[in-house]
Amino acid sequence: MRKTSANADGKFSASLFRSFTISIVLTIIVHSGILLFYFENITLKKSYESTMNNLNQTSQEASIMAVNARTLVKQIYNDMQVSKLLYFNSDDPADTSEALAHVGAYRATSPFIDSIYIYNFRTDTFFTSADVAANSVWSREEFYDTSAAEMVRHISEYKPLMPIPRKITFSKLQSNYLESERDCYSFVLYDTLSHNPNRNAIIVNISETQLHKNIDGMIINSEKNTFIIDSRGVLITNSWKDKMLTVLSERPYIRKILEQVDQEGYFVADVDGTKSLVTYTAPDFLDWRYIRIVPYGAITGDINKMRLVTIVVALAILAFGLFLSYLLSRKLSFKMRSKLSKLAALEAERRNHFTVVRQDLVRNLLLGSGSGNLSGLHADFKACDIRLNAYGRFSVCILSIDQYKAFKENYTHSDRKLLKFGMLNIVEEMLSPICPSFVVEMGDDRISVLVNVDESVEDIKRLLPDDLWRRIQACIQQYLRLSVSIAVGSIGDDAWSVSRLNMQAGEALFYRLFHGYDCLVYADDVEKLNALTYEYPLSKEKQLIDELMLGRTSEIKKLFREIAGEAGGYSYMSFHLAISRLAFAVNNAISTIRKNNDIPLDLNLNALLSCLYEAETLDDICIVFYEVFEGVAEGLKEKKSEKQNEVAAKIISIVQLKYMDQNLSLESISDEMNLSAAYIGRLFKKHTLNTILNYIIEVRMDKARELLTTTDLPIGDIAEKTGFSNSPYFYKAFKKMNGVTPADYRKHGQNSRESAGKVI
Repeated sequence: MRKTSANADGKFSASLFRSFTISIVLTIIVHSGILLFYFENITLKKSYESTMNNLNQTSQEASIMAVNARTLVKQIYNDMQVSKLLYFNSDDPADTSEALAHVGAYRATSPFIDSIYIYNFRTDTFFTSADVAANSVWSREEFYDTSAAEMVRHISEYKPLMPIPRKITFSKLQSNYLESERDCYSFVLYDTLSHNPNRNAIIVNISETQLHKNIDGMIINSEKNTFIIDSRGVLITNSWKDKMLTVLSERPYIRKILEQVDQEGYFVADVDGTKSLVTYTAPDFLDWRYIRIVPYGAITGDINKMRLVTIVVALAILAFGLFLSYLLSRKLSFKMRSKLSKLAALEAERRNHFTVVRQDLVRNLLLGSGSGNLSGLHADFKACDIRLNAYGRFSVCILSIDQYKAFKENYTHSDRKLLKFGMLNIVEEMLSPICPSFVVEMGDDRISVLVNVDESVEDIKRLLPDDLWRRIQACIQQYLRLSVSIAVGSIGDDAWSVSRLNMQAGEALFYRLFHGYDCLVYADDVEKLNALTYEYPLSKEKQLIDELMLGRTSEIKKLFREIAGEAGGYSYMSFHLAISRLAFAVNNAISTIRKNNDIPLDLNLNALLSCLYEAETLDDICIVFYEVFEGVAEGLKEKKSEKQNEVAAKIISIVQLKYMDQNLSLESISDEMNLSAAYIGRLFKKHTLNTILNYIIEVRMDKARELLTTTDLPIGDIAEKTGFSNSPYFYKAFKKMNGVTPADYRKHGQNSRESAGKVI
């Protein structure tokens, strides 16, 4: 006993020690993490601000370059001397030389002006001022700057006075051996009001070094990279990694910058395999993005040092805290353990007893064995803290676990109990804000919900709509991985009706057979189905038995499914009787097959009928019957020859095709098949338990009944269309087989269709 007590003390002490330890560790981790995060953000922000100042300075230089270039282009455009080259076709060399000298004077005003082009579209001539060639007059076809020559052909596609990053190539210039191309920004000015696609133009080329010199000072001998791109992600300055006009838009960090809505900002990304801080801005009218990339390690170097110091200090505090928590846990455990254990035991006992009492009270009421005194029941509700009014109106809803057999096999008893408890909590939590309710476990696969209904509610669907139940089903599926079907009862006047409502909801739950798993069924809808009159399809049963005799499984299954599906549109009792009757017919047919063909077919009718009580869906019933059908077909396949099957099928096919022929008979069929009448008559009787003559009459009667109920043809015409030689014989044969005259049968069929239409 002392050893047990010592073990308990040790466990409680260890529990306290763990609690203290976890609290201390979490406190240190959270505090240290906040400090590191705070200082790291400050460092990033400072780096961002410094970088942004540099980028803004670069942006200002680019803006100044653009403004100066635009001013220069406008001056050249408005200069009267230049206008001679731009507009007039003067053959005087002196005038041309003077104008070119004037253009050269403009180029000399700044060392960053690479060249100036004056294009006259009437003469298709470029007048140039540049340092790469002595010739100043070029035809467009011979001009060495091919991109400029192409530019003037589509001059309207370029924005006036906006920098155009490009490369001037010298492949046509034989005198230039030192360089093959030159980077520049071209500023174009032309008459924007003209509708002529060919226009005069002035092109001023600014050297890329004008902008590059401002960036070089920031990137020489540095691991940082600064560059400029346009709105398409094309590099418009030379960087120490890429050349001008390199397309960078496919790089993830560039694509992210282009997608940003903000004009400036920063983020951390992987740049060429290195974690880096990417800062960007687009502050001016040029629609350029100024970007600077700084390796993350260069920013967080000091933070890593601080992180190491923080970890050392945190470990020291942790060690001291663990020692102190160990002493405190040992001291407190001895005093608290006994009191806490007693308190927990008492609380658990009280809670369990109270829960059992509440569940039993409502369960007995649902089963009809509760108190018959409403005032006493109301007092019991209050004593058990159940928010229900015994004098009010009630409704009962039932939730059933789908595939309960598999549920029992997959979970232990304790697990099933825990899952049902989870279902109770989900339903109660979702219904309590809507109306007073109480959820109780009813054993096996079901839980019932007792709901108070306000006097103003006329339809239960208004209080508890489909959407609410679907959300409950979705929550149970999401959190418990269970599928449930729900039956919602109608509204009762008071607590006296609870037992009846519970039975009504239970009967409605049978309709899961037709709706499948995860269904929602209302008892009021079921009552409407119970009012419909069901007529058993005797003709389809005969057809099914005929196909069963021939062992044609696919046709048998199709007919069975049709009969079961049609019966599902009526009351559950009608469906039950239809399947039971079909089971007896199948049993009798199998007995005949076994007797005539000496086939060892074993069929337990009770086992076949038991599927009606055990099945949850129509598919479960179909599977049981399908196994029987397949067994019969397999047995017949072993005993019947292929020729006999073909003969019987051929006879059926001929009758189905030629039933309208008044001369159709055993002899005509035998002649058509080139077989003796006695042989095919005996073979057909053996396989279908019916004579060929009777089968012809049955097919003709089936077609006659169909025409009587679906058409308005005169009865004499129907007799002729179905192969009867005269109307009197048709009347006599029809009444003998159906018990009524053709006219009465037609009248009854029309009334049935009208009644069905009204119900629908």
